[in-house]
Amino acid sequence: MQSKLVENWLTNAGELTYTAPFVQLLINEGYTVLQAKGGPTEQGKDIIARDTNGNIHCYQLKHGSIGSSDWQQYRAQLDDLTEIPPKHPSIPANLTSWQCHLVTNGDITGQTSITIVDYSKARSKKGNMALQTTSKEELLRRFTDSFGRFFPIEPNDIRVFFELFCDDGDNTLKRSEFKLLFEHYLSEFDVKRSKQKKLESIQAAPILTSYLLTNKYAKENYTALIDAWVLMLLTILHYAAKWSLDEKKYAATESLILDEIDRLISCLFNDVATDDNNLVDASYGLFSEPIMTYKLRCAELLGYISAAVNYSSLSGRALPVVDVVLAEKMAQMHQKKIVISEAGLSFQFNYILASAIHGKETATVAELIRLVDGVLSAHVDEGDGLLSPYYTTEQAVANMLDVGEPIDETFNNRSYMLWPAVLLLAKYDQRDFLNDRWQVLSEISMEEIVAHDSNDLLLWRIKNADLLDTFPNSAQSWASLRAIATKSYDNDIPAILLKRKYLIPLWVLAMPHRLTPNVILSLVNK
Repeated sequence: MQSKLVENWLTNAGELTYTAPFVQLLINEGYTVLQAKGGPTEQGKDIIARDTNGNIHCYQLKHGSIGSSDWQQYRAQLDDLTEIPPKHPSIPANLTSWQCHLVTNGDITGQTSITIVDYSKARSKKGNMALQTTSKEELLRRFTDSFGRFFPIEPNDIRVFFELFCDDGDNTLKRSEFKLLFEHYLSEFDVKRSKQKKLESIQAAPILTSYLLTNKYAKENYTALIDAWVLMLLTILHYAAKWSLDEKKYAATESLILDEIDRLISCLFNDVATDDNNLVDASYGLFSEPIMTYKLRCAELLGYISAAVNYSSLSGRALPVVDVVLAEKMAQMHQKKIVISEAGLSFQFNYILASAIHGKETATVAELIRLVDGVLSAHVDEGDGLLSPYYTTEQAVANMLDVGEPIDETFNNRSYMLWPAVLLLAKYDQRDFLNDRWQVLSEISMEEIVAHDSNDLLLWRIKNADLLDTFPNSAQSWASLRAIATKSYDNDIPAILLKRKYLIPLWVLAMPHRLTPNVILSLVNK
């Protein structure tokens, strides 16, 4: 069964879909991966790796079967692959020998295999490198040997697995189902499994992720893809901390996931900057109402771009600069955005954090005031409030349009997202504004989930936690509020994120119900 699952994925995977899994395969086989991004300056090398004997290997990955016309199309890249020495800080500048590989998840058809043999001999005679090929059957064997046993075998797991796999590529990611599937998958290694088996389960997770995202990659659904890889990484970090694994043991897998997130962010930036279709395709589902679709999409894209900027600023990882064109698009999105649920406020918080992280206090305060007034307006005069962050945007739209499963829960005078904004305003000395709004604020219950173990915040659901349901003190001391707003909250976030705070902006997008005051303030308070 597992080999059939691997074959089904491999034969349907596009080049970018199986690039990250192939990198993980090399890692499992003992290679040290030096470069795995490719791009216009790759000089024919999608991946550069070093084997256990110190030999350098360079790979050019392709999708589908390679016939004579495909071979002619790829010749220029393969010439570069076999002629130009790979460049990397850990590779000697005078390198004279490296191994070259053309890899495809299809077959090499007709006379092309003979053509490649002749080409390889001719390159060697000229003093260039020979070309080796890897096609579907060998890939299938290697992937099955390394990862086949990690594919699901229990009926319920298989059902959820295929529901996620078959989901339309244009749809948003079913985040709860995706996250819970992988939490269950890794939890199976909790008991009576060695640390080596636990590490192997972590190494297999990117393969399973790529399998499930086949349709999302095909439709270039970058926001859904970013969510998925972030959720996968958070799940790995939770269990790695729980199992007390040496971080060096899974560093290569973590690096692989971060590289893929970087690549997807770059694709998203380029997609938005070059888009001529009003930023949205309004032809699917409940989002087909053009005005609402456009405004919701503006809020979403603004949030993801801001989160990427925050992630880059906090991590130091090199991402594309927000150029003039993209900045103009962001200004347009900011003007047109709409938020209809508390889950959507995670987009707005990321936009606010982008100003805060870059020290733009005036812009930060202005956006916080808009956020607070917007939330308060949903509650005044016995308003319905905003759906909590435990509901998706799709559910919020359905609720507004009175279609689908009715939501019986009431949200009047309840908020998960208001208190973080209040504390940020206190941090920035906005006493007059808060004093003017305090009577209304004190009538709204500020709700928050507090985990007994902060590491459990990385889970979609927490078994051991308390729900804080607190109304602000009507006679609140300003000095006390300032003290709460300015202290360090590093002890209240998952310990494994202390060196990875750059993940927090992406975390609260993928899991908006984890956007708490402590999480947000940990980013801006020293």
